[in-house]
Amino acid sequence: MTTLLQDLAGPGGIRPISARWVVTGQLEVVTVTHLGGGRQDAVDMALLRHPVDRTPMLPGASLAGALRSHLADRLSGYGQPEPPLVARLFGGARGDDQGGQSPLIVYDSFARLPRDVPIEIRDGVAIDAATGTAEAHKKYDAEVLPPGTRFPLRFDLVVPDSAQEQELVDALAAALQGLEAGEIGLGARRSRGWGQIKVDQWLAGRFDLTDAAGWVAWATSDHLEPWRDQPSTGCWSQVEQAIAKAWPRFSRLSQTQRDERRRCRIELALEIPHGLLVRSVPAQPDAPDVVQMRAGGRNVLPGTSLAGVLRQRMAAVARLVRQNQRDAQAWIEDLWGPRLRGTEDPDFSPWGSRVRVRESYLEQATPLRTNRIRLDRFTQGVMHGALFDEEPVFGARLQVGIELRDPRPGELGLLLLTLKDLLTGDLAVGGAGSVGRGLARGSGRLVDEQGTVVSLTFPAPDRDREVLDGFIRAFHAAAPRSPKVGGIR
Repeated sequence: MTTLLQDLAGPGGIRPISARWVVTGQLEVVTVTHLGGGRQDAVDMALLRHPVDRTPMLPGASLAGALRSHLADRLSGYGQPEPPLVARLFGGARGDDQGGQSPLIVYDSFARLPRDVPIEIRDGVAIDAATGTAEAHKKYDAEVLPPGTRFPLRFDLVVPDSAQEQELVDALAAALQGLEAGEIGLGARRSRGWGQIKVDQWLAGRFDLTDAAGWVAWATSDHLEPWRDQPSTGCWSQVEQAIAKAWPRFSRLSQTQRDERRRCRIELALEIPHGLLVRSVPAQPDAPDVVQMRAGGRNVLPGTSLAGVLRQRMAAVARLVRQNQRDAQAWIEDLWGPRLRGTEDPDFSPWGSRVRVRESYLEQATPLRTNRIRLDRFTQGVMHGALFDEEPVFGARLQVGIELRDPRPGELGLLLLTLKDLLTGDLAVGGAGSVGRGLARGSGRLVDEQGTVVSLTFPAPDRDREVLDGFIRAFHAAAPRSPKVGGIR
């Protein structure tokens, strides 16, 4: 029997196994999430669903890809080649014909929707940067999972050699910590606040397969909960704790504790006293014609709305400051990604936004139903049949999170000039800005690449003012930028 197994080992034979890990957790959707790929006539972007019972699903391939990208970014930095450790955990990269099989198995998961909260439909529209109005034929809608949706997660790690176990388990823990910390987004429009998640209730179990007793324990264990009979397991808020409990020899390695990501993070505390209206169509027949957008039963400022007004105002600031260099459009596309309208080059390769805007829930928001009418611009009389009512919310308070990834010289100054307009009530978010809606005021703080904390208040304290002025001067003095072609400068 031993000779037969040796003959089968190696290429084309069986994979050696010294241990098997099972790690599970409970994923909760924090902001609306679109896991697409399904087909449905009712909406433009349908959720991917189980073909039999139509339950929304999270494919294991999508989750594995998100984990792989996060671990590569953490260890090497944004946009850099991934280190060999990533390939050892997740297998060979795309296009690598000599790459090995992944020892990590990531299972599909099916949604558990919150009680009495249905799947939602989000409308979207493209805004013309020149006029600030909606572009023709650019409206779309998408099915999204509401906040509170949960997915049970399961990961199996097949350790081929005991000498590699410490490294592989450590890499898995580093990847899963991205889920735990909410640093990994899932699905579409992650840079605009969709797909924010958190994971807790970690469980971990380890089966030693170097002897017969370990194989018997694995073979006779419950398929869905194989760790059930292991006394060392327990439910933990941190995945590292669950792993250390299941395997006391576990210890973190230095290579996975480093963080090579370059990013600046901004947190804003805003108040919108004079009303906010991000238009949404109500479901009840006796409701106003237009109401404030909600997610999971809570009023929300979508990241798409805030990102849209920030991009438009940033373009205006760049045109003013960089008028002599004539490179404003290159700055905006570098930061936010290109607009694809009119692109006919088949070799054109778009790139994603490096500005990430979180979706924000509104606190202390009081709705007020108001009536409005349309006037005939020629007679100044009321237009027949043009009475409508809407329900903005007043006194809303919210926390806004913005992240600039891989910042380049001058870009933070451009972002700060734009945020000053937002914090001082010169930039409206949402609709009905012409009647005073959406004007905010507030303060915030900036954490730069070095971890320095700078207060964003106006007027700023002397020490912080010097730092902020330095970022803005860098934007004024930056070298001219040429536009990218196919993602390459």
